[in-house]
Amino acid sequence: MRRAPAARARSSRARAAPAISPAWREWIVENLCAGADAARVVDGLVAAGVGQRRAAAEVAALAASPATEVARRLTARVQRLELVAALARHVAGQDPTPTAVERRTCPSADEFYRAYVACSRPVVLTDVAARWPARRRWSLAYFRRTLGDQRLDVVVGRAGDPRYDQNTARHSRRMRLAEFLDRVEAAGVSNDLYLVANNHAMRRPAFARLLADVRPPKGIISAPVAPGSTSLWIGPAGTVTPLHHDTTAVLFNQLVGRKRFELIAPTQTALLLDPVDGFYSPVDLDARATAAHPALRALQVRTVELGPGDTLFLPAGWWHRVSALDVSISFSLLGFTRPAGVPWYRPGHVVPAT
Repeated sequence: MRRAPAARARSSRARAAPAISPAWREWIVENLCAGADAARVVDGLVAAGVGQRRAAAEVAALAASPATEVARRLTARVQRLELVAALARHVAGQDPTPTAVERRTCPSADEFYRAYVACSRPVVLTDVAARWPARRRWSLAYFRRTLGDQRLDVVVGRAGDPRYDQNTARHSRRMRLAEFLDRVEAAGVSNDLYLVANNHAMRRPAFARLLADVRPPKGIISAPVAPGSTSLWIGPAGTVTPLHHDTTAVLFNQLVGRKRFELIAPTQTALLLDPVDGFYSPVDLDARATAAHPALRALQVRTVELGPGDTLFLPAGWWHRVSALDVSISFSLLGFTRPAGVPWYRPGHVVPAT
């Protein structure tokens, strides 16, 4: 039996003829759709202070409603889909290292798309960004010297906003790159300021010349690289991009400093529980070991630390939280040569119809 709306039940006891509230009607339908015996549902209402005859009549009426029959069919469909996701989680659990991410040299394009894109499998490539001129040249000092007078949008004031990532536009400020880099160096460990993808730095002509320092893996990323399919990230140690998913795959290249990625497969989305907030989940990964709900304790989180020269392939739909362990410069590529995006994949935007 589903949990009863207890607070409403107590208030209804005080009335001689308690009304069946909308919350209780939802409770009745939810239990009927879950397969509960009608007699048990009636008993639950009686225990909450509803008369036997009235409870029986209410349950019978809702059980016979065409709307409840539709709800039963939809519930069965959801249960079947949840079984498919549970099977995927079970199979993934047979991996001898279920919380690790494979590290390897870059495969051929065919192998990459077969083994990682088609299988939705993250992988760290150790010889992609490691060979770029950007790996040797890029630093805060280099950017200050070559681009310091350029003005761009950056994010500041994140620390005081629990929804700082969703509110990037609200916290964006325009300043000289040199001023921003000075703030990064002075910040120590901080999540207050960051140059992020949504600041679109690479779309500025002065920054687009940085693409000359990038060598996309042949057959995997389209060449020449388009500025609009790239993102530049610069920030101090301590920046955190909260748990979220994207609708396109990403080739994330770490060039300066270290970042830690915590990854959760799309098949575990149901374990994150509601409310999923659009592309974001409010789940506190640090507290999952002591979480009251067993689903959160069952989450399989793959953790990987990227160092300078590491490239992470992150498939579309994978949940991830990203933490900078040092002053960091990162660069992401989106222009895959074959389809790697799923713009329709938005589970957090599916809400009950009203």
